Amino acid sequence: MRALVAINSDKKDSIEYTDLGVVKFGDVDILFGTVELDQPVFDAEDPKNRDYVLVRVTAFSCNYRDKALLVENYNLIKESGRLFVPFGSEFSAKIVSVGSDVRDFFIGDTVISDCTYPGSEQDTVLPGVATNFASLGWLRLHKNKIIRAPKSLDDNEAACFSLGAQTASSMIRRSRLLENGGNPLVLSARSNTSLFIIQQLLSHGITPLCLSTSEWSEKEIHKISPSRVELLNNEINHKSIINHKITHVFDPFFDMNIGYALNYLQTNGTYVTCGLRDQHPLLSTKTPNDAESVVRDALKMSILKNVSILGNCLGTKEDLESAIQLQDTKGKEIIIDQKYRLEESVDFVQRSFFDPSRFGKCVMQL
Repeated sequence: MRALVAINSDKKDSIEYTDLGVVKFGDVDILFGTVELDQPVFDAEDPKNRDYVLVRVTAFSCNYRDKALLVENYNLIKESGRLFVPFGSEFSAKIVSVGSDVRDFFIGDTVISDCTYPGSEQDTVLPGVATNFASLGWLRLHKNKIIRAPKSLDDNEAACFSLGAQTASSMIRRSRLLENGGNPLVLSARSNTSLFIIQQLLSHGITPLCLSTSEWSEKEIHKISPSRVELLNNEINHKSIINHKITHVFDPFFDMNIGYALNYLQTNGTYVTCGLRDQHPLLSTKTPNDAESVVRDALKMSILKNVSILGNCLGTKEDLESAIQLQDTKGKEIIIDQKYRLEESVDFVQRSFFDPSRFGKCVMQL
């Protein structure tokens, strides 16, 4: 099968590949192409494979974390002389072979990543995402790192589900909003994680207020109806947000939003964040000069308001199972921005990582 990879431009004459073009990541120019890869040998009786499966990826998507990872891995292969590096951390795949001790999965099953983090001390595999190399097409994965895809989703939708849904489910659970009730606010509402949080809250019968720095089209607003979208930095909206009496804030980028969050959050409120915008120096040239003082002032305000601050990384297996059950019973549609073919890979990468007009996940069909 053809795999989408980043080609080592210093070694491009040493490999057979189809040139798809270059995308600029900060000061780094990354060359993308496809290579033809045969199905790897997988001996189901080999003791090394007894708890593993071999899968063929049918579609994959990228997350915010993949951008910095791709830059790091591309620089590493150029230093080491390796020919190429795949990328991408979410996928939908068909099982083509199973190890001798695998009992819960069968050839032909459609599976997605189980991104459980943190893992138990008894785990024999690393916690977190199942792979950073989904674009490779063929993956050997431990049985504990996969789960059957939601029955209600097709391959493209399933390839966009795991990380966002598991993270959203964990953040909502840990906020205790479902038990205690309240008025939630979702920041950076166009981000993929925020869209999953919004959709899950709506599926639970809770309508969040959503903040964004950019205008939304009527079609986009309809996707998260009946939620309301307010523009950040709009003085007219400031009093309206305050009057909403926000009890819970969900924020994917604390370095960008924590000042706003703590300003709008009520006394004894809960602030949950799962990441930061500026994850890599080469991709953080627009970091505000006052970012450090804003975070410091927000932490000071959290003391004055008796706010609970929760950091969240991914979620438990139970969080993912709950997200799948919710999706299969009363879940909202998975918001997909665009679907791509391999020939459109440069557009896929560009829009996935750098296009602010993107709304939802971009998915690549293999």
